[in-house]
Amino acid sequence: MRKFKEDVEKYSITCYVSKSVIKECKDKLAKTTDFLGNVLKDVIKVSLEGIISPRKLDTAIVSNNDFHIIKETFLTVNQTARNFDLVTDPFQVIEEWIVEKMEKEMEKPKNKRVTLDKFVKRITAVILEETTRLVSNFERLVELEADYIVKSNQTEDPQVLQILVNNGIEQSDATHISVVASHQKNVGGKAIFLTFDYKTILRRWKQIKRLTQVVCCDPIYGLSHLR
Repeated sequence: MRKFKEDVEKYSITCYVSKSVIKECKDKLAKTTDFLGNVLKDVIKVSLEGIISPRKLDTAIVSNNDFHIIKETFLTVNQTARNFDLVTDPFQVIEEWIVEKMEKEMEKPKNKRVTLDKFVKRITAVILEETTRLVSNFERLVELEADYIVKSNQTEDPQVLQILVNNGIEQSDATHISVVASHQKNVGGKAIFLTFDYKTILRRWKQIKRLTQVVCCDPIYGLSHLR
């Protein structure tokens, strides 16, 4: 988003966020924070303890094998996050933090390394920090309309919505796009839908444009469609 933020400031572009997008973001945020707070810590703890040959974390110290355990754990965690359509950024930050701290522990003599139970407590604190940061960033950008975001008062265009759904576009995606169509009709001027959703929207952007005259694109290409 950095490039587009710079474009917004340089060319005075107004960025709207619709009610449907806000709702979808809130739902995704709630699922993500719930997973972070109630699942991730326990998954990491169980993985480090081991299932086939369990060990006690209050006596075990960080070892090189723990890197491979964490790697396998986050392969599963990241896939789960994608399957459940969660915000993936916090998982990447937490994984990187764990690996960096484990590297520092490995540099110490064995008798100076922390036990894994204390390490898990540190991980818990980092998970809480990332959860708080995620919620705070959303509230700052959307709820408080900070930076370059303005809430849109437009509602979906029923005709455009139905056309998209009839052509296999998911209901939620069709709703977002039809709001942009309403904006173009009611406000006038060029309006595009910015998204990172390559899975269900961007791979079909040509079809969507043909059906609705709404351009959907990655934010880095936004300016090129507004000229």
